[in-house]
Amino acid sequence: MDRKNPRRALRRPAVRANATVIVSAALLPLLLAAAPAAAQAWPAKPIRLISPFVAGGAIDLIVRPMQPLYEKALGQPVVIEYRPGAGGSVGAAMVAKERPDGYTLLATTTGPNAVAQSLFPDLPYHGAKSFSWIAAWGGFPILIAVHNQTPIRSVKDMIDAARAKPGSLTYGTSGIGSVGHLAGVLVGMETRTDLSHVGFKGAGDAQRSLLGQEITMLINTLGAHIAQLEPKGPFRALAVTSAQRATAAPQVPTMTELGFPGVTITNWFMLAGPAGLPADIVKRMGDATYAAMRDPAVRAAHAQIGLESLGELTPQQMFTFVSNEADRWAPVVKASGAKPQ
Repeated sequence: MDRKNPRRALRRPAVRANATVIVSAALLPLLLAAAPAAAQAWPAKPIRLISPFVAGGAIDLIVRPMQPLYEKALGQPVVIEYRPGAGGSVGAAMVAKERPDGYTLLATTTGPNAVAQSLFPDLPYHGAKSFSWIAAWGGFPILIAVHNQTPIRSVKDMIDAARAKPGSLTYGTSGIGSVGHLAGVLVGMETRTDLSHVGFKGAGDAQRSLLGQEITMLINTLGAHIAQLEPKGPFRALAVTSAQRATAAPQVPTMTELGFPGVTITNWFMLAGPAGLPADIVKRMGDATYAAMRDPAVRAAHAQIGLESLGELTPQQMFTFVSNEADRWAPVVKASGAKPQ
């Protein structure tokens, strides 16, 4: 207390208290304005789902039946955006650089997140570590198919033709670094034939090329081309690469049945986001995904295109799965001599 002027000393706390009240009052409108934004729950705007391939491929067939259920569960539109190129790595690289806010997600597969790690030396992302893993949609075998106007009617015919004119048989895929590309390399290695790869930006482009008989065959994801198979479609299936015959195409033999067990491949499809995605967003999107996949209509649509379940994998299980797949494909890429073009 001020011994010379006790009244002044008693007034000082009141002055400081008033100053505090004035400052708080000045900040109050800003705090009130910020409160709704802070409390705004995800998602508050449409979600972009990046497909790293062109429209019309397996990703569309998987996601389209689920879109209405996603939108109902999340209360926002889920919009598919196509960013094709370099076996899917262009779209994957784009998502890896995005803010982890849950508004840009990646529909991905074996090529951009397992094969590309070994194929592209300057890949700007890590196939497993650069992403937050959300849910596993399932997997397809790889289809080996020709146009039904070609004289090639079986894998044996294909091998005979390839050996008669080495390098003359061409096969189309979703692009360099895609699992179809490497599957074709394996087919050539196991059958001791020289097959020429033609990479496209996506399954739709490869399919149109075979329709025009510009290439000899497709070696690509079954789900993307199943509607084109005989007896109703123009494509003749020679084989699939699954361990057992595909449920959606039981008439088509496996490469294992035909004597080539080394060509056993599943092209898996998963949902991911940029690394660092908040755990609550991962959980909500994962829950919405698996709930949609249990819907009878979605299950029927996926069964029709031959999508096989991988189980309701957790984010950690998916990370481990993708890491193991990258390790599996690394020696195949090296042995094949495949290079980016």
